[in-house]
Amino acid sequence: MIGEGASAPGSIDRALTGLDEPVVFHLAGNTTTWSQQRAAQWRDNVGGTVTLLESAPRAGARRLVYTSSISSYGWQPGVRLREDSPSNVETKGDNYGRSKRAAEHLVHRAAAAGALSTVTLNPVNILGPGDVSNWARQLILPVANDSLPVVPPGHASWIAVHDVVDAHLAAVDAPLAGTNVILGGVEASFLEVVRTIAGLLDKPVPAAATPRPQLVALFAASQVKAALTRSEPELSLAKYRRATGNLVVDDALARRMLGLGRTSLEDMLAATIDWLREVDLLLHRRPRSARDERTYGRRGRRAGLRARRPGALARRAFRQRPVPGVRGATPARPRYA
Repeated sequence: MIGEGASAPGSIDRALTGLDEPVVFHLAGNTTTWSQQRAAQWRDNVGGTVTLLESAPRAGARRLVYTSSISSYGWQPGVRLREDSPSNVETKGDNYGRSKRAAEHLVHRAAAAGALSTVTLNPVNILGPGDVSNWARQLILPVANDSLPVVPPGHASWIAVHDVVDAHLAAVDAPLAGTNVILGGVEASFLEVVRTIAGLLDKPVPAAATPRPQLVALFAASQVKAALTRSEPELSLAKYRRATGNLVVDDALARRMLGLGRTSLEDMLAATIDWLREVDLLLHRRPRSARDERTYGRRGRRAGLRARRPGALARRAFRQRPVPGVRGATPARPRYA
């Protein structure tokens, strides 16, 4: 496993040294939506792929499984995306989507030249254990803390992380080469997702999504604040589009060729919540008592739980978990497409 410095040729060459026809899984990615980080994001997502495509053939890799994103198809709300759907990422997408699309082209070029056998996977929104910076941070922990500012009015497709992992493993020997495969999942509105989270956490269930005009106002305020403070906006254009869009895909190819599973929304959210509790980012439900009132306040007494900020605890949790069969290695912090 290659973590920091994955774009350095030496680190990849060393990781592949001594392996017999290795299979390379390229999951690294910079997922920021902040425009100020465009150069770094391009260096990580495109430059890192260039380096990997140079190193893998030298190591005699028999296949590269590249994890891209559905974002490489751009912003096409309501359009059911297929592998052969044209992308509008250059005109309607964000820099993350453009960088992933550019990396895809490099991977396809290597496959066409016969340098490497490749499969490119495009997952939708991923839910599951290991998430400390995406949907856990944006939805689950705020619901647990009674601090969710809005319930997005959009719809999307959601996939369990273990279904994504299984698809990656199936792609190793799948009779596919040089092609994209979309990894879809359950279609559900953000309101349905938030309601499911609230039910699992024994929290009040929202009656309706936030009206779009209110979300527009919040987006505008976020942009002004970011400009004044020169900091990352809380609600970027990419996040706004995701919150108000309608992401739907056709994943028939993945189901047919990779045996893609279909975990229910409740099961994938429950697994995420269980993992957050396991690593102490979310406390277990406590019995209501006078002690709860003193320790957690009125919110803690009513709900019986409180979330902790993802930070040092999460980093420590990852460092303490060794990778089976890899001496001295620890999992890289996962990023969700």
